[in-house]
Amino acid sequence: MFLELLKGVALLLALCFLHGVNIRVWRQKPLIGQIVSGALFGGICVVGMLLPVVLMPGVIFDARSVVLCMAGLFGGPVVAIIAGTLTMGWRLWIGGAGMGVGLLVVVICVALGLLYRQARQRGKLDVEPRTLLLFGLLVHLAVVGAFQLLPEPAVQRINQTVALPFVLIFTVATLLLGMLLKDVEERLNTERALSESSARLRAITQAIPDVLLVLDRNGRYLEVLSNDKTALVASAKDLLGKQLSDVLPPEQTQLYLRLIHETLRTGRTQTLEYEIRTLDGLRQFEGRTQPLGVPVQGDKAVVLLARDITARKQAEAALRESELRFRSLLLNIPSISVQGYLADGTTSYWNKASETLYGYTAQEAMGSNLFDLIIPPVMRDTVRTHVEQMFATGEVIPAGELQLQRKDGTLVDVFSSHAYIQVPGQPPEMFCIDIDISGRKAAEDEARYLAFYDALTELPNRRLLVDRLQQVLAGSTRSGMATAVLFVDLDNFKTLNDTRGHEVGDMLLTEVARRLQSHVRELDTVARLGGDEFVVVLQNLGTDPTEAADQARMLGEMLRARLAQPYDLAGHEYHCAASIGITLLHGQRTTVDEILKQADMAMYRAKDAGRNTLRFFDPDMQQAVNRRAMLEAELHNGLKQGQFLLLYQPQIDETGRIQGAEALVRWQHPEHGMVPPSEFIALAEDTGLIVPLGLWVMETALRQQAQWRNVPALAHLTLAINVSARQFHQDDFVTQVLNLLHTTGADPTHIKLELTESLLLKNVDSVITTMRALRAYGLGFSLDDFGTGYSSLSYLKRLPLDQIKIDQGFVRDALVDPNDAAIARSIIALAGSLGLSVIAEGVETEAHHQFLLYHGCKAFQGYFFGRPQAQAAFEGLVLSEHYGESIGGD
Repeated sequence: MFLELLKGVALLLALCFLHGVNIRVWRQKPLIGQIVSGALFGGICVVGMLLPVVLMPGVIFDARSVVLCMAGLFGGPVVAIIAGTLTMGWRLWIGGAGMGVGLLVVVICVALGLLYRQARQRGKLDVEPRTLLLFGLLVHLAVVGAFQLLPEPAVQRINQTVALPFVLIFTVATLLLGMLLKDVEERLNTERALSESSARLRAITQAIPDVLLVLDRNGRYLEVLSNDKTALVASAKDLLGKQLSDVLPPEQTQLYLRLIHETLRTGRTQTLEYEIRTLDGLRQFEGRTQPLGVPVQGDKAVVLLARDITARKQAEAALRESELRFRSLLLNIPSISVQGYLADGTTSYWNKASETLYGYTAQEAMGSNLFDLIIPPVMRDTVRTHVEQMFATGEVIPAGELQLQRKDGTLVDVFSSHAYIQVPGQPPEMFCIDIDISGRKAAEDEARYLAFYDALTELPNRRLLVDRLQQVLAGSTRSGMATAVLFVDLDNFKTLNDTRGHEVGDMLLTEVARRLQSHVRELDTVARLGGDEFVVVLQNLGTDPTEAADQARMLGEMLRARLAQPYDLAGHEYHCAASIGITLLHGQRTTVDEILKQADMAMYRAKDAGRNTLRFFDPDMQQAVNRRAMLEAELHNGLKQGQFLLLYQPQIDETGRIQGAEALVRWQHPEHGMVPPSEFIALAEDTGLIVPLGLWVMETALRQQAQWRNVPALAHLTLAINVSARQFHQDDFVTQVLNLLHTTGADPTHIKLELTESLLLKNVDSVITTMRALRAYGLGFSLDDFGTGYSSLSYLKRLPLDQIKIDQGFVRDALVDPNDAAIARSIIALAGSLGLSVIAEGVETEAHHQFLLYHGCKAFQGYFFGRPQAQAAFEGLVLSEHYGESIGGD
């Protein structure tokens, strides 16, 4: 039996060898190594069970207990479970009476081995001979204890013959196997540590950008390492074993040998910068030599670390070149003055721009004190405080605009920035960077002047005038003193500009400004608003409004008279007149804009009075302006809300029958009732509302005519529609009319557009083109109020007209004024000669009717035949005539 047990021990030794080989093979893949180790441990157990000690059928003894507990201790859970699984599988296959106990033994050994491993990892147990011996004894006593579960005959025989040898031999075997596996483990750990250390050294060597050479005292290459192969004079394999003299020029060889010998002699690190031709060309290196400390191949040696400093040297050269360029730039840069100063104010740098700006040469400035050179006396204490604070704290003085002093004592405006420079080993310096901004300051001053003063006359402009008026208003409210504002406008100035040119006009404006200024007090203000408009503000005219008005009138008349005196304009005498409007301020709560509007309105009142005169603003004038403004707003609303309507005034032929009507627009205001056309037509013209209003009139009248053409008794009526000049001159006027004809269904041959002579004042050719375009569709044209406007016969014969309307002014006085009668007769005769029909408006009496009829007029319109009427009334009048009732005047 002892021989069989010894065979088991031999298997354990084989296991140690195979386990060590397996761990080395699968070092990079530890999981596979653990699986293979588990298979090895399990395989050894299976082999042991093939050569067991057979006590009786089904009851065997082998070394599996030793193998499995060591698998748990040294292999871990994976190895132990694989080994235990293989062992239990084989024991099940063997079977027999001891199968159950055999499986229990496997579990006990694996579990105890893993428990030992856990205790070892926690530091509670170690792997020492005594510990292993006690562990082996514990394991095998536990196994013998498990044997007690076998049948009684087997138990007796085991206890008598096998138990003691089993415990003694396999306890020792556990000790031996454990020590062997521990040795394997330690050797593997040592190999792993050496491998990792070697890998780190290789990585470090590869990471070092330097060339590493090991040279003996004679300059022979013993080791050549370089991550950059081009940094060597030859390939590493070609250098090994060669002498320096074999690959380098003699002078370089001697240089390196002296370095090696000095290093070996002193035992200290030596450094050397050198240039050498490598595989990549000429490069520069910084070499450091260190004694190796141990002989190599029986001779002393040094380690040479050579770092490529080519890029650094090139950068240093570039930096030196850049510094040289910068110094040259700084010295010669134009327009930017750069000065350097030490803490006590001593000048340490002075470029050429500083010479130009301040007048000191570099020789004069260098060594002089900042405060004596360019700081005005009034600023010295403040600047000294700032400089001291800057050198004490390093905090830079904020940049800003300063007035510094030139050599000649004059001041110069500069924008000054500062820099604090601290170079190691040198005293700190303050650098001042100054830019001459004298030109910019002058431009700013000029811009400020032009913002408040008129460039031509040098008088205050509107902005400054508004500011002064605001001050006057505030002061007048406090003091109760009256102020007068005079609005002066030159009469016929545009004619001078157009005939003599703007240069002569500017000469007149300049002289007017001079005369106005010379005739007012110093506290008064003369301003130019623009063009030929001036404003004079007269202050402190007393507390009595009547007295103030008298003073304002007297001074205004004096200014008007002075301005009316002759002017010498480029050698030509010129006479100029002015219209002046005056408004008085005496504690009223008003605005500057309102004051200027009042003076402006008074000035226009003076122009309406014949020019070259003076007028005061009064509340009635303001009320009319307010009324006009209110009416304009209400006119907008009236168009939106449909407050307008058309009336129709009959037009009569020579037989006394109604041949048509003129459509006349009226405004039915919800509050003011019927607003007369004289109040809103001119306003609509001025504001541009005449265009939408005229479009509404056109559309409404055309719809009315379209309805009449469907009534036999009304179908013959011709409808006259007034068209304003602004409406007629629209680019799309023809398109508008044609579209309305199409949408309303009106008959264009029964439509007559009445045009005023004001149309002829602007682009007659365009007017004729528009008229012809509409006439081609059947529309007729009548020239309204003929004789009161332009009345050019040359244009009259070119216009494609159908009718001329004699203005009611000529008709009304034809019976009492021979001139009007002659004009009326001439118009009738002119129309006949041109082949045009004629109609007279404003016919109010039978006498007027007979006079016109006698002289050849065959169409009439006026109160004698009928006032403007609503649609229903007019239609009733026509229908009554149609059915036999006559029309007469009363």
